[in-house]
Amino acid sequence: MGIRFSLSFFWIKVAGVILILLMISAFIKPKDSEIKQIKLDTIGMGSSTHLRVGTEGLPGAYQQLEDMNVHWIREEIPWREVEQVPGEYQWYYSDGYTERNFQFMLEEAQKHDLEVVAVLSTGPAYLPHVYPDQSVDVDLLVKNWQNYVQAVVDRFGDQIDYWEISPQANRADIWGTVLFPTNLNATSEPNPFLYARLLTTANKIIKKHNPRDTVILGGLYSSPVNNCLTSPIMFLSEIKNAGAWKHFDVIALNPYWDNNPPEAWMPRGPQIDSETATCDPNSTQSSNLLNEVRMVRDYANQNGNKPIWITEIGWHENWLAYPAEQHQLSTDKIEANYVVRSIIPLISEEGIQKIFWYSLYEDPEYPGFVLGPEGQQSIRNLGRLLGGARSLGQFQQNSSYGTPQDLGIYEFRFRKEGRLVIIAWTASGGQAPYPITFSDLPGKNYRAYAADTLDLSVDGGMELSVDSDKSLTIYVNEFPVILIQQNPNLMTSLTSRIDDGMNRLVNNQKGRMESWIHAQITKLGDKALEWAEGKIYGLLDQAFDDVEENLSIRNN
Repeated sequence: MGIRFSLSFFWIKVAGVILILLMISAFIKPKDSEIKQIKLDTIGMGSSTHLRVGTEGLPGAYQQLEDMNVHWIREEIPWREVEQVPGEYQWYYSDGYTERNFQFMLEEAQKHDLEVVAVLSTGPAYLPHVYPDQSVDVDLLVKNWQNYVQAVVDRFGDQIDYWEISPQANRADIWGTVLFPTNLNATSEPNPFLYARLLTTANKIIKKHNPRDTVILGGLYSSPVNNCLTSPIMFLSEIKNAGAWKHFDVIALNPYWDNNPPEAWMPRGPQIDSETATCDPNSTQSSNLLNEVRMVRDYANQNGNKPIWITEIGWHENWLAYPAEQHQLSTDKIEANYVVRSIIPLISEEGIQKIFWYSLYEDPEYPGFVLGPEGQQSIRNLGRLLGGARSLGQFQQNSSYGTPQDLGIYEFRFRKEGRLVIIAWTASGGQAPYPITFSDLPGKNYRAYAADTLDLSVDGGMELSVDSDKSLTIYVNEFPVILIQQNPNLMTSLTSRIDDGMNRLVNNQKGRMESWIHAQITKLGDKALEWAEGKIYGLLDQAFDDVEENLSIRNN
């Protein structure tokens, strides 16, 4: 009986809190406030910045990433450079142009709040090989790989928690750097079974040092030139057949879309049946970016539910030249456009955890992938809007394809700080305006911005009013527009924040939290009369951050 009385009294207090907040909200007029800059844990930079700019340019480069609200960076530790003599490891050296120092790199990353994904790449320069007739001996390769990985983990394992194993191992020119490491132009037919041995060896060493570290199956390259051996799904199938499926935590993909926008359907190599992992070399498969990633994700789910990271995505300057000429715009403007149109659908998709753009700085081995100023601004804006936000998914049902015969309307919604954020565009049509209606909108007023705007402030953009039927119609084209709800009333914001916080906790699988929430709500009841609008917002944000941290500590 005591329990029942306690629970009843608890719900009376909750009802009292709600009543008090309703009364407060009736007298508090919401004021516009800037969207807070909160750390975004989803977007990273896919270039090896340390190798590109050296130690001298690294502090400025990392500051540039921090200013863009980018908190993930992939950095190579190339085997052929750090161990040129068996057993002798040079963790700081010069390549003739720049100074490299991996300890300095990690220290700078920590200063700028960057999480480093260490990419273990290339092969042993000291093993005998003659291109193209004699590769390094594969048994010696695996034996010396074990020593190399052990040396890297022993030296940096306490500072690195994420490890990508031999990137793009399904690509002939990258695999050539493993088997013919001193020949920069070498190519070699990818070998998934040998890669499985390298992956398994690395996983055992890394997990022995720290079982909580994340091992990433190196970014599988995806393009129209893939065949039945190099297709990501077929390559994954062979790795599974080799018994290595349990020896990694994440599948990394590197999908490149040539001179097409990400929604465009294009030939992507031979026809693959993802359910049976069979390949028909006589049939061509077409896909758009999101559909292709979904196919790999679905295959992963069928075989063990591995999450997907996009560790490289980007457009070469030559690819951008074609749409730039079509639209009579700069390649930088087109790139900024594609940044949003590729990242937003991927970031909203279940099972896709991170997206790394390639690249902030020129890679001398693969020049032409440099993120321009407008593209950087687009990522900066996404970081500002999506840090701490909850994805609500795609809302327009007109199309999810965007073929040349289909306009393709994309509308993705997010919620942050109790207000709705909408990002929308059409998949084709160029700069021609097309009317799009957004339905079931909360609130009365929104502001519209270009996705690469320099001003996301509450005084910037264009003010729009919602119709009485909760809809809003504006003209949209291929260049994404951002709509931000102006401050909602207190109760709407409070309800949204509680809903978003609960959703975040459930999705992160933090375990049981009923007792903590009970205690927090009781505290809310005791303090409700003292709260002003800003205090409510701050306390709720802090509360959900605290419960995630506490539950994480308890689980670990």
